[in-house]
Amino acid sequence: MKRQLTESEKSTVRQQQLLPDGSLRCFISGDIISDQDEIEFDHINPYSKDGDTSTSNIRIVLKTHNRRKSDQSLYEVRDNSRLERLFENKKNNIKLQDILELKEVKRRNTHTTKSGENITVEDGQISRKFPLFQDEILGVAYFYGRIPIAWLENDDQEGLQPRVIDYKRLISIRDHLKNHPQLAPSIARLLDNRLKLFDGQHKLAAQVLNNHSEVDVKVYISPGDQEGSKKLFDALMITNLEAHSKLKQVPFYTSTLLDRLSVIYKEFLEEFISTKPSENHTEENFVNFLAMQKQFTKSEAKEMLRSAIKNSALDGSKLDKYVAEASKDASYPVTIDLLNKTVFPSTLYLEPSSAKFTSEQDYRNAEAQNFAAVTALLAQEACLDNWVQNAKGKTLSNEQLKARRIWHKGSVLTWSPYLKSILYFALQTMTNEEREKILYRSPITSHQEAIISKCLNRLFSHPMWDEPEGEIDSLLVSAKKQDDLFMRKGLTEKYVIYGQ
Repeated sequence: MKRQLTESEKSTVRQQQLLPDGSLRCFISGDIISDQDEIEFDHINPYSKDGDTSTSNIRIVLKTHNRRKSDQSLYEVRDNSRLERLFENKKNNIKLQDILELKEVKRRNTHTTKSGENITVEDGQISRKFPLFQDEILGVAYFYGRIPIAWLENDDQEGLQPRVIDYKRLISIRDHLKNHPQLAPSIARLLDNRLKLFDGQHKLAAQVLNNHSEVDVKVYISPGDQEGSKKLFDALMITNLEAHSKLKQVPFYTSTLLDRLSVIYKEFLEEFISTKPSENHTEENFVNFLAMQKQFTKSEAKEMLRSAIKNSALDGSKLDKYVAEASKDASYPVTIDLLNKTVFPSTLYLEPSSAKFTSEQDYRNAEAQNFAAVTALLAQEACLDNWVQNAKGKTLSNEQLKARRIWHKGSVLTWSPYLKSILYFALQTMTNEEREKILYRSPITSHQEAIISKCLNRLFSHPMWDEPEGEIDSLLVSAKKQDDLFMRKGLTEKYVIYGQ
């Protein structure tokens, strides 16, 4: 079987691919092809899998986009290209509805009717009848079924399904499900005649990419009254949280878990404030309330508080836009995991306070304000605006290279203790309690900010960061060698604080 086209056949393929307006577009990307572009005539169904070299099985593609594996069809390559572009354009902030739009799945409205021990769901064209079961713990009915994807939507009520879709995991599940059954169903709730999916988003998105029109789903039926509906929502929220923390199979992104904890925290905090005497409104008493009345362990209750403190501080800071939503995302210089190990413990008081809410001794709002001030100085002096993503293979300016070095994970782990010492020095903390509550205090003064700025400037203007490429870069990659590197180059805590 021949593999190459004749010039006459190439001309035929070109004519077949021309659009009515006379333009020629890449079969993979859809980009317009000019006479100056490098193109390839490639098999739709690959030659390696017995795809023939007929004009009906050949399409013109831009060489820059034709990075196919030998066993992939051009349709698969095109789908991958569109998916990659979607993730790039939305900076990895992808949810189920984005995948549905990409595959042009239009949602159809549904109506449900319960009759005895069955429920019927229909959209005007399709009608399905399912047996009902009762969940004795949640106290609600549910059903299993093969559900048309056009009936489903992402459950975007605050906190229940905040996760974004991870590209690598999505591709892995998609490829697996091409040749294997989906063993566990996705999970949704039926609310106001709408089927809202809150767990199994990756599985459903993968099946959409595989062009499936129906999927297996377990659906909880939300009670019609507001109180019952809220009770189910809260129960599902907590259950889903537990399933993705200590009972996890695949972990939530850390920042998403933090956001979710904060949502639950706010709901329980409102209940605590409304039901307990005002003189008992302290963080310590709130933690006890969670442990005694909401079936959390003391450790879980404290973690809920810590997450709310971190979330509140980060949300109003200059650092926020530089932090990846995913635990690992090369598009951002900082992750929540890294902040949890470095900046947060160096700046925030993460234990429950005994101060009454909004009293003169309650410094949580001031702490967030102080955190914003300190991190604004940190971002400025540590060149965060110069950080560029995907540095491999690029020629970086001196400023960009310096920023990449400063915000390398190993570097941050090494200089973050310096940040704590800088704050001790600038804020003149003397006692252990003052040091533990480093920014949990009255708003820091402009004089104190000036001292912090001067010390940070010494830290990040040190000649070590500007050395020629070579040894320093290889040492910054090795986590075990960074402390030694800082000491050998004279970038010591004493130098940072005193200039000596």
